[in-house]
Amino acid sequence: MGDETKRDSWFVRAAAAVGDLGNPFYREERRRDVWNEASAVGFQLMLWLGLAAAGAMIWIGGPPALPYVLVVIGVVGVPSLVSGIYAARLGVRATEGARMSWWRMAPVLVLFLVMAAGLLVRGSSDGVSASTVWGSWRAAWPSSG
Repeated sequence: MGDETKRDSWFVRAAAAVGDLGNPFYREERRRDVWNEASAVGFQLMLWLGLAAAGAMIWIGGPPALPYVLVVIGVVGVPSLVSGIYAARLGVRATEGARMSWWRMAPVLVLFLVMAAGLLVRGSSDGVSASTVWGSWRAAWPSSG
């Protein structure tokens, strides 16, 4: 598929409209590059803070916080998914040619594990239970089985 065809897909056009990519601001290359780097820093910070907030919410709030935890996970997860899909639709894979270093991934993994442990330990009134995860899945996607 040619580059122009990729740019004409409904998904890429919608993402460009949401990102206001036709704005004259993006015409100057240095400005665009600096903004892209700043956006990447802010995006990563949003991911870290979102995972930290979700973990804190479930540990502090217990079972009543579960719906809010799921919302926070969605708020940080959906933009991550959309960013990856957008890049892939334009022929760029985020993991291509990149070396993932464990020390850079460690904070995200720690935050994710704290949140996951909180979901298992504090996510239900009876403590550690797989029913918490299953119940969350069924609440979010009732028709999935």
